[in-house]
Amino acid sequence: MALAQLQLLVKVQQEKEDKLQAQYRAALQNYQSMQQKYQGLADYRIEYVQQTQSRGQEGMASRHFNQYLNFIGKLDAALTAQQQYVQQAKANADQRLVQLLAMQKKRKALEILIERDLAEVQRKADKQEQKMLDEIATQQFFRRVS
Repeated sequence: MALAQLQLLVKVQQEKEDKLQAQYRAALQNYQSMQQKYQGLADYRIEYVQQTQSRGQEGMASRHFNQYLNFIGKLDAALTAQQQYVQQAKANADQRLVQLLAMQKKRKALEILIERDLAEVQRKADKQEQKMLDEIATQQFFRRVS
């Protein structure tokens, strides 16, 4: 493949890689946001349970106690749902990372091909130059001899 074509491919791969990198960063931020929301809910649940316990020790009507228990159940359901969001966000971030790493691998392989092509071009140029120098030296030798 021509060097210019390889360089164009590397440029296209780099653009794709940049796009994937941005998507990965966004997915990672989303994952971290989901984790923070989960932790906030978990912390709130702990505080709410502690409040319920302290109020229960002070004495409360069974109706209010049932309301507290129902709300704790809703918090548990919200925690379960949020945990699923966290897992989905993590899977999405992991998938984006795999795609990014694969794209980097492709780009690096193309860069290696370019380096090899450049080295081959340089080797041919060096060989041609040496051939010319040998020819000039040979001509100078024969001019001196004659």
